[in-house]
Amino acid sequence: MTSLAAFARRPTLWVEAGVVLTWGLLVLAFALPTGAASASGSQWSQGPLWVCVTGMTGMGSGLAGHAEHLVLTGGSTSLAGTLPMLALMAVAMMVPPTMPAIGYVAVNSFYWRRRRAVLEFVIAFVGIWVAYNVAVLGALGSAGVASSSLAAAVALALAALWQLTPAKRRALQACHRTRPLPPKGWRATAGVAGFGLRNGVACLASCWAMMLTMAFVGLPSLVWMAALTGLITAERLSQKPRRATRRVGAALATAAVAAVAIALL
Repeated sequence: MTSLAAFARRPTLWVEAGVVLTWGLLVLAFALPTGAASASGSQWSQGPLWVCVTGMTGMGSGLAGHAEHLVLTGGSTSLAGTLPMLALMAVAMMVPPTMPAIGYVAVNSFYWRRRRAVLEFVIAFVGIWVAYNVAVLGALGSAGVASSSLAAAVALALAALWQLTPAKRRALQACHRTRPLPPKGWRATAGVAGFGLRNGVACLASCWAMMLTMAFVGLPSLVWMAALTGLITAERLSQKPRRATRRVGAALATAAVAAVAIALL
């Protein structure tokens, strides 16, 4: 009972529960039949980048050999419909690796504003990833980039090479840096939000290449999302980050070789 009570008092428990709920919502969304219409008239479709709403079309199964274009149409309406799903995916994939930073915010905030401080951090952090996802999606749609096995192999090879660069190691180190947090008032809000933004930028610099592979890997997106989440979290929480980075790079290189093999079949 004592251990259960201690677990219930964890300052980050509600965030962890939120991540589990988010994954549950994503599983439910991916379980919908392709093209199932919602009450608002939008349609869900499964693709290699993210679960998409109507107006984001042609996102096909790249590793299955279909060279289809990523297209974003509908302007601000399509974007507005996509943002909630992109936010869910950012929470599901990127919040687990940054739980130590969230714990730091919770422990170093007054009890009465602890949840608010954590929420401020998460909003700022997730906002960085939503902006990145929107930028990638828009760029690929504007360029009419095709999803194919060869494109997947190139993206995976790029991610594997990035794992070996000094810039990657510096970015991963920056993910662990902390900063003093003002205790209360607008300075506390600004301090926590700034910490979230800085942590988000460091995380983006570390993981952008791995996340880019989501645009081209034609495996069921939920499977690839879970795999990437596991790799990123293991790398972030490892006591030997350089070794973990190399192992993740080796896993990505292996996936690149597999994509080339599939392309040649």
